Amino acid sequence: MSLLQIALAEAAAGATAGVIADSVLYAIDSAKVRQQSEPVKSSGSGIRILFRGMVPTILLGSVPVFGTFFLLYAPLREIIHHSQCDSMLPLASAVCAIPATLVGIPSDVIKKRLVLGVDHNVMAAVHHVTIERGWRGLFAGFQVNLIRDIPFAAVKVGLYETFASYYKILNGQSKLDPIAPQGAAICGVLSGVSCSILTCPLDCINTRIKDGSTTSTSIVEVGKQIVTKHGVSALYRGVVMRSIVLGIGSSIFWPIQRSTAHWLQPDYQEDPTFHDRLEDF
Repeated sequence: MSLLQIALAEAAAGATAGVIADSVLYAIDSAKVRQQSEPVKSSGSGIRILFRGMVPTILLGSVPVFGTFFLLYAPLREIIHHSQCDSMLPLASAVCAIPATLVGIPSDVIKKRLVLGVDHNVMAAVHHVTIERGWRGLFAGFQVNLIRDIPFAAVKVGLYETFASYYKILNGQSKLDPIAPQGAAICGVLSGVSCSILTCPLDCINTRIKDGSTTSTSIVEVGKQIVTKHGVSALYRGVVMRSIVLGIGSSIFWPIQRSTAHWLQPDYQEDPTFHDRLEDF
């Protein structure tokens, strides 16, 4: 298989896994957003608001985000594995997180406004954001997203790949063999929970910028506002829910992503000339 075929298969698998994992945990993530935000005048209440905008925001967010990430990351991973430079995987993951994060920011902005009850549907959210802040408002807080997601991707994927490598070694497999679903789930939980705790403060700041409760888009300024008003512990609001979302989400995401990718490219491991042809890339 060519690098392009691998990239397309991995992208399709990533988008599929992302949609499933985010759908399962959408309400929990929505509750986390509400816990992190300042109280706002809401256009809705009750449990139904936790599911508001679920279909459009997942389709506009999860599909392009995970699709873009794996489209770029998969071929880099193959080249790095072939070069026996696995220590470069976190860097490759961080680089691929930049475009993947940017394409998902509008969906993130819209979702936060919907689940907080600021707007009652996607069209209303887009209308109000563009009226208040212009089209740039759909990318509000992109600096926070990048600062949060770049190290997040590096640590999460780096940890996952490391845990996966050790899991394969313990089970007598080579690093090129597909990991078993239960192994992917275990490695996913470990990497997901670790990253959720490390990046929670930036996630809180990101929520405040996007929910309209502050006019500032400065990471430092908004962070100071939160600490001054509520104390340092406020930067870790929603850390339990975030850990649940990323821990369980990763245990769902990685087995589906790896199994789907393997199903879409069944001849990959059986092609003995692949790594020889990689030298000509």
